[in-house]
Amino acid sequence: MSITIICLQLLQLLMMICLGFVIGKCHLFHHHFSNDLTKFVLNITMPFLILSSVTTSHFDQLPILDILYASFLLVILLPIIAYIIIKVFHIQKDASLHMFMISYPNVGFMGFPLIQSIYGQGALLYTAIINIGFNISLFSIGIFMMNYQNKHEFHFSFQKIITPGIISSLLALFIYAFSITIPSPIANFCTNIGNMTTPLSMFIIGLTMSQYHLKQMLFEGRVYLFCIFINFILPICFMPLFQFIQNNIVKGIALIILAMPVANSAALYAKTYHQNEQLAIQTIFISTLLSVITIPLLVYFFLI
Repeated sequence: MSITIICLQLLQLLMMICLGFVIGKCHLFHHHFSNDLTKFVLNITMPFLILSSVTTSHFDQLPILDILYASFLLVILLPIIAYIIIKVFHIQKDASLHMFMISYPNVGFMGFPLIQSIYGQGALLYTAIINIGFNISLFSIGIFMMNYQNKHEFHFSFQKIITPGIISSLLALFIYAFSITIPSPIANFCTNIGNMTTPLSMFIIGLTMSQYHLKQMLFEGRVYLFCIFINFILPICFMPLFQFIQNNIVKGIALIILAMPVANSAALYAKTYHQNEQLAIQTIFISTLLSVITIPLLVYFFLI
């Protein structure tokens, strides 16, 4: 694994984000365009990206125990750690939002593209399995977190979990489990549609950031401290637990997922559940910028 390749990949992603930011500032599109594009990526291109992980690749036996252990650390233990952090540091203002932002890294919009670029198409299936747990958690524990301070009545909706991303992940597992051969025209179709995910995802992040003033986004010391913690310090704290993962690819995926910036869904949930939307956008923006530095550092010290 070359640290230079990782830096170049992150730089390319950052350039795509900057393009979205500039175009957003130029007001070339209607303000609903970003929302529609987000739905297109989540419901169309990303599911095809997940499917392409099994339609165009050949796999050895899945390291299922390692994947399940990584899923436990990232999906179950991480929200518990987030709650403990809020209590230990006596964070009262925007406590719900801070818990959410610690618990949900940007697996979909940045995790899939970056992991694909580092480990290849085959690693997407591992990531998709872990992401199933994140999706289930997002629509259950995530909603509970956002209502933690407001004391709203919590409603769990199983229907919300059945998303195109979940369906495509389960279908990918089915194809893998039964060694189903996909005809090349269909496999190429899945790959071509899936390959749209990376540039569109980064473009959406830039468009979202362009809705706010750059000075307001950049000059907030407390947000930088929080982002350094979730981008760099928290992954280091988890490294002793990751050492129990035998498969090096799964170990790398787990570390990279945890090192991802805050998920875009933090802004969406903040708006939906009447939390501090500007803080959510600001944290997404800064953590995304810092990830260009922190992810290569973590990979260099712990994976190479």
